[in-house]
Amino acid sequence: MIGVGAQDNFDLAQQFVAEGSLDGVDMLWDPSLSTWRAFEVRINSQMMIVDGPLEGTSGLFYGFGASEQTQILEALSDFN
Repeated sequence: MIGVGAQDNFDLAQQFVAEGSLDGVDMLWDPSLSTWRAFEVRINSQMMIVDGPLEGTSGLFYGFGASEQTQILEALSDFN
């Protein structure tokens, strides 16, 4: 599983990963946003799950609330 981030700078992206308990998620930092465009992520706080070969994706999620976290955890079962 890969997370894509383009926060203000690399240090902030690393802090986000460290504080977010993202065990098992590789984070790809892309300051150009071209990775976001390739997956049609258009706004900040929008995310999706992408498999290792970059072929399988979930739908887009928006936000970091409990509801979104539950949806993401449920979608993870499709990637195991």
